[in-house]
Amino acid sequence: MLQSILKAGDAELLYSTLKTNPELANVGVPLDDKTPALAHPLHRIADWVFTKDISEEKAIELARILLDFGANIDGLDLKTLQDTPIITAASLYANQLAKFYLSKGANLQHQGCFGGTALHWAAWCGGVELLEALLQKDLDLNQRCLEFTSTPLFWAVHGTYQDKYMNRAAHLKSIELLVKAGADKNIPNIEGYTIFDLADGDEEVLQILNQAK
Repeated sequence: MLQSILKAGDAELLYSTLKTNPELANVGVPLDDKTPALAHPLHRIADWVFTKDISEEKAIELARILLDFGANIDGLDLKTLQDTPIITAASLYANQLAKFYLSKGANLQHQGCFGGTALHWAAWCGGVELLEALLQKDLDLNQRCLEFTSTPLFWAVHGTYQDKYMNRAAHLKSIELLVKAGADKNIPNIEGYTIFDLADGDEEVLQILNQAK
């Protein structure tokens, strides 16, 4: 029931549906007919921002209604390696939606896909505005993800070369923000590589790493 309502961005119908059946605010929703796996409604609206079915503004409107009817800001369960709504939004470039979840008390310590936190994913995706908001919180800037034992700064540098959805300027700014915030530049990943190994020969990145205070 909620799938079509949320994907269409029908806030009025969502409100009337939840008024009658408030429990649906925490019932899993499939992405589409080919993806039957269920995810929390707050998670799914981030998916539909990414697919451009709805705008971020509409997603925030829907999220506000869901939360008003008791939706859990952290989704169905806090299971390690499974994404919470804020991690989903951060990893799908829905930065305004992620900032909204942040303002509503989303768990920032949780380690979702690859064991990355919201900070890791904001760094990887070049989510500058979200990253700026997260850096205002008391977070461990050097927390390592579980799969690669990499820090958010490592993710930011790696994302500069691997992420195909955001422009280079955003990634460079993300690196700069983390370095200026005091992130350790010398922590290696599980294979022993550092961000200087990743950036070898990249004068722009190396300049940020060597000069940002």
